[in-house]
Amino acid sequence: MGWRRQITTSIRLLIVLWLALASLLAGPLPVRAEGGSAPVVEVRADTLGLPAATHPLAASYAKPSVMLRGGDQVSFTITVPQAGAYALAIDAAVPETVTFIPPELLVQIEGQPERWRLIVPLFYHDTADQFPLDRYGNETLIPQARLARWSRVFLRDPNFSQPYPIALTLPAGRQRISLSLGEGELALGSFYLLPAIDSYPSYAAYRASRQAPASSGVLIELAAERPSFKNDTSVRPISRRNLDVTPYDPYHLRMNALGGESWSRSGTTVYYEFTVPQSGWYAITLRAIQDYKNNFTVYRRILIDDQVLFAELNAVPFSYNPHWRNDTLGGATPYQIYLEQGRHVLGIEATTAPYHDSIERVRAGLKAIADLAFAIKRLTGNQIDIYKEWEIADYIPDIRERLAALASQLRADQQALLAVNQTPASPEVLAYQMAIDNLEVLAQDPNRIPTRMSRLSEGAGSAAHLLGSILPSLQSQPLALDTIYIHSPDIIPPEPNITAGAIVTDWFQRFLASFRSDPYQSIGAAPDELEVWVNRPQQYVNLLQRMADERFTPQTGIKVKFSIMPNESKLVLACAAGTQPDIALGVSTNIPYELAIRNALYDLRSFPDFDRFIRIYAPGSLLSYIINDSVYAIPETQDFWVTFYRKDILETLNLPVPQTWNEVLEILPELQRFGMNYNTPLSSGGGMKGYLVTAPYLFNYGASLYTPDGMSGLGSDEAIQAIRFMAESFTIYGMPLTTASFYDSFRAGETPVGISNFETYLKLLTAAPEIDGLWDIALYPATVLPDGRQLRYATGSAQAAMMFANTDKPQQGWAFLKWWMATETQVAFQQELIMNFGLEYLWNSANLEAFRFTPISAAHRDVILQQWQWLQEPIKLPGSYMQERELSNVWNRIVFQGANPRVAIDNAVTVINREIVRKMTEFGYIRNGERVRTMTIPTIETVKEWMAHAN
Repeated sequence: MGWRRQITTSIRLLIVLWLALASLLAGPLPVRAEGGSAPVVEVRADTLGLPAATHPLAASYAKPSVMLRGGDQVSFTITVPQAGAYALAIDAAVPETVTFIPPELLVQIEGQPERWRLIVPLFYHDTADQFPLDRYGNETLIPQARLARWSRVFLRDPNFSQPYPIALTLPAGRQRISLSLGEGELALGSFYLLPAIDSYPSYAAYRASRQAPASSGVLIELAAERPSFKNDTSVRPISRRNLDVTPYDPYHLRMNALGGESWSRSGTTVYYEFTVPQSGWYAITLRAIQDYKNNFTVYRRILIDDQVLFAELNAVPFSYNPHWRNDTLGGATPYQIYLEQGRHVLGIEATTAPYHDSIERVRAGLKAIADLAFAIKRLTGNQIDIYKEWEIADYIPDIRERLAALASQLRADQQALLAVNQTPASPEVLAYQMAIDNLEVLAQDPNRIPTRMSRLSEGAGSAAHLLGSILPSLQSQPLALDTIYIHSPDIIPPEPNITAGAIVTDWFQRFLASFRSDPYQSIGAAPDELEVWVNRPQQYVNLLQRMADERFTPQTGIKVKFSIMPNESKLVLACAAGTQPDIALGVSTNIPYELAIRNALYDLRSFPDFDRFIRIYAPGSLLSYIINDSVYAIPETQDFWVTFYRKDILETLNLPVPQTWNEVLEILPELQRFGMNYNTPLSSGGGMKGYLVTAPYLFNYGASLYTPDGMSGLGSDEAIQAIRFMAESFTIYGMPLTTASFYDSFRAGETPVGISNFETYLKLLTAAPEIDGLWDIALYPATVLPDGRQLRYATGSAQAAMMFANTDKPQQGWAFLKWWMATETQVAFQQELIMNFGLEYLWNSANLEAFRFTPISAAHRDVILQQWQWLQEPIKLPGSYMQERELSNVWNRIVFQGANPRVAIDNAVTVINREIVRKMTEFGYIRNGERVRTMTIPTIETVKEWMAHAN
């Protein structure tokens, strides 16, 4: 009997291989309609009046297609057979040249005011069959590449949280529809008008709709960490060191699972292609874990060949469990899914559909609270006086009813959430309860609301803040997968057989491994290797090492060994001990000068092609690395300061986006009347206000930080005017002295406009879906000088790269730095970061040419590049740290102690100059009170001249 089973198994394997080969030869899967609905109207691309697509994508589509590029618009007329609700869909594919930002079509129906965003997905796939090993034997991520794939794209809500495509109510008769493409490029096939999908058939109805035998003896095992393709690069393989997960290695990292916290955003989908050897009924089992959110249920939408076959697959629950387990869809009575013999695609999509109503009601509750807070502040003038009595009900007669209705609605949402998660201990349920308690207390005595705004809309414990904390929690749906089984109903997927002996052995192996040093943290390199320390996490170091091994070393013959920097603050000690590397990357911008002044760094300008090389930078970005005519570091990443503003709030208040500081002061009273304000960088951070936030004020008043002989320049008339305005913004005009988090207050609408940097931009881009499309950026406000000039200088320091003076490989080190900061390398590094880890790893390269390829909107990119034309870093001189400190102290004395600005500045200048003289004496510029060495004060014009005269 054993040999018969072996023959049977071999035959089945041959069938599977033959079907797989046949399916590959057959080309891509056909585009299918969700739910299998037949279109009511189809508009073919060859009727749109555009030239037929000549792109290779056209050959893989069975019908005519056209290419659309950014700014293109197509319009056509359809005849709606009868009034009713309809779904819209298109067949589309995005060329491989378009990366990261999914193209969006704006859909406009003539005569209707709404415009809908139709987001066309991008697809990505692995470029190799196996996970590559780094030099230490650990698996690393497989590089991703864009996959051009036709799909039927339905008009869905932009957050992908509704359970069904958007249903449009259309009257009978002729309708004119326009599709306009904002950015990017896509191939457009047919347009479809279909019956609205408001429900899927139940499993019972689906099961009864087909009479077929069950498959038998089939077990298809798919490694979850190797999806065939996906629609979001942030969903990535992870390593879980657990005997329950395969493959497992106690000593090395193995990419053995998928997702987790990287797979939590609704709409992100992974796809697995598989081939079944016989037609029949099959079950699906996912080996999964949801140990990321206590007492919370997450959901996945299951698609077979791009279709949701029945209602139960539209939102499959995965409750909290700290252990890996086999979850068969359907539970104790598994769902049986009919599959024809041949190739199929399983899609698993994160979805917030079960929480959609709660999310929308929370948003409505936040808006209701904001409207009520506006009304109260308009009434009270935002004046809080505990001794003043108000009759709020006389001016807002329904205030009690509004609060009670909102509390009642939240209680219903709380009960719905409790029914799903079945525990009263979840943070979301508790946040609901505290928000309800606040509203009920306020409803009991509305007249006391003006002195109880901390319960309504202001502060960490307010109802608005509590509801705001619920929103991102409901939107997060993390889940990790190990293995996917498609199997016959008579097959039980295997569970790992973990014995007590295996557990003890694993514990002992991991105990021994704990004594081994972390190879990524180890310092030192082989004699023929260039040693580079990197002040960044391991995933950056892994990518750098792989790119250097694959590209730089074969091109130049120079070997490079990367290590994670132990501690950048101890680089001075490393130099003293002689353990410093050849090159350091990711160094904070304040460190190179301190090392260079002590002769610890290599003068990069001594290389003959340096002046030509630096043309990739903004001239002002190099100033803090210059000593006399030498340059000791080059910028690696670059920050920016721009104006962030909430379009919805400014439009409601009928306020313009301020372009100058004068315009900022003009809008302040209106903002403050409603309890809002304007954020400046001075409002953030601790008590020490460094050059990063203070120097721009001086630059924009035309002041110099230092005199030509290197003494303090704070005593000039221009500097005094700048410092006076810097202080009066807070003492007279009432800007916020402290802002705990501009990002949080901006999201909540408390500070709807202000200046911030790249960190805020990245958070808003990736972690604030509720205000997507409601915010924008503009240039840093200009200072208007008496002669009419408008200056908008801002700092932009981030991280730098430098070479140490005692390196024995200066030519190799310079070759590496040029390769690393070259446009081609920076663009490739950025693309691989985002391909492997998602848009959260956006790389803000200091190379201006490379930044032009950054995958953000063209409008935002243009604003940032334009602002970088005004980038100016503070120069550093011996003792400059004292001026930076004293400038901060002057601001604090004026703002908090009411000191006279002129007196405070004069005292500071005395302290600063004394320290400058002391440090110049230490470094040999002054001897016995006499200047013995000339010091050159660098300027932006100095760097521009270097660039202009380079060979």
